[in-house]
Amino acid sequence: MPANAINKYYHPVSWFLLLTGFFFLPHRALAATFDFTDKCRNAYNEALCLRIQKARSTIISERNDHSANLTCAYLDNYCYFLELLTSEDATQFQMMLPKEDEFLDAIEKGPDSSPYKSFFKAEILIQWSVLRIKFSDYVSAVFELRKAKKLLEENSRRFPDFKANTKSLATLQCLFGSIPDNYKWGGNLLGLDGNMQEGLNQLNALIQYSDKNDFIFREETIFIYALLKFHLENKSGDAWDMLAEKSYPKEGNLLSYYICGHLAVYGGKSNQALQLLLKAPKGNEYVGFPQITYLTALAKLYQLDADASNSLLKFLKENRSENYQKAVHQKLGWLALISGDVNAYHQEMQKVLSSGVAVIDADKQAQKEAESGFTPNVLLLKARINCDGGAFEKALELLKNKTNDDFKDARDKLEFNYRMGRIYHLMNQQNKALIYYQNVIETGRDLPYYFAANAALNIAYIYEERKNKAMAEQYFHICLSMKNHEYAHSLAQKAKAGLNRINND
Repeated sequence: MPANAINKYYHPVSWFLLLTGFFFLPHRALAATFDFTDKCRNAYNEALCLRIQKARSTIISERNDHSANLTCAYLDNYCYFLELLTSEDATQFQMMLPKEDEFLDAIEKGPDSSPYKSFFKAEILIQWSVLRIKFSDYVSAVFELRKAKKLLEENSRRFPDFKANTKSLATLQCLFGSIPDNYKWGGNLLGLDGNMQEGLNQLNALIQYSDKNDFIFREETIFIYALLKFHLENKSGDAWDMLAEKSYPKEGNLLSYYICGHLAVYGGKSNQALQLLLKAPKGNEYVGFPQITYLTALAKLYQLDADASNSLLKFLKENRSENYQKAVHQKLGWLALISGDVNAYHQEMQKVLSSGVAVIDADKQAQKEAESGFTPNVLLLKARINCDGGAFEKALELLKNKTNDDFKDARDKLEFNYRMGRIYHLMNQQNKALIYYQNVIETGRDLPYYFAANAALNIAYIYEERKNKAMAEQYFHICLSMKNHEYAHSLAQKAKAGLNRINND
């Protein structure tokens, strides 16, 4: 299966599992067990809040009390997973890789009569797969996901009432069900098939169940469901409202602040995002999480706050990953350009070329901008930033009296039409949006920019909302047909998810 086929299907925080640890063999005189004792629950919840050291202390205490409880191995792995996921430290990841086999070997010593045995093994495989994808080891990740899926399917047959299986299997259903058609053959060959809508329905039903019943993985399921609704189903409002209805973010839970901040920043709620991110819990008890700083910087940028530069520079100091470096320098360049310093913009573009890697979409887009040598039109850039931040009226005010003739460059003309379409779409003026989007497709489908593909995707969303399946399907396919642009993989994945929805509705 091609490397990038899997790369975009997993949002950095869509799984929340595992702990540190040293591997502790139970005493031979004791029969190994899987017990989610009160201390295990406390350790799990502390880890989910990203208070990793406190979680580890609780695990040690549980081992002292019950040395044969192999749930501790699962929790140890959970902590490692969360630390590596939040730090994105590639060197640390390579050092910790042998831990995966240690934890799997530990779980294997547990009783076959417990549904937790196969579930914990599958979770460990999934979590290390997520990390492998993050650090570009795609082939190993695919085969581990295949093993995990088989374990969960067999576990579901043996223990049909074990609800934790549903959480993980439904998530895999969603992710495998959104594989773009050009990679589908590889997924089918490996048994990585799925149905996104069915997976979402199962997760929603599990959340409804957990509202009335004790379910250890309730919070994790809520986070996964919100992220999938946001990224795969394009229901940013539904995802945000669901979390707000359930009183997220929770005080003291750093992960919940990240999830809510992520949805707000990328869902056009920059003002709300900044307010909640500035309240995110801090202190040595929490794991380092540079992405909180990055989201804060984006929220400030989308409000054209000059302090965004300081937050971006702060992120560069905190960040131990090669990812986002290009994107940060691009955005520092934008702020310089908006302030009138063209030379500083070009200096930042040179840093884009010399720093980080172009793996994630944000870095790829920054790399293409730097390589093009093209200086963005300041008016269009301001409109883009206002629109991305949710200030649609401000964005429209900048452009409403402009026409194609006000822009000399062909790219600027294309972007002008795209921005107008996007603004009207987000203001729920769909008929006006359709006119501009159609112009973008007609003039830009053969150009190496994302405008035409995203215009097609948004037209498909409009027709999907209008229950016009034929037109929605047509434009999802048009989106998929355009490949040589900055966001090719993520837009293809969204278009595939859209086709999955309308064909299974």
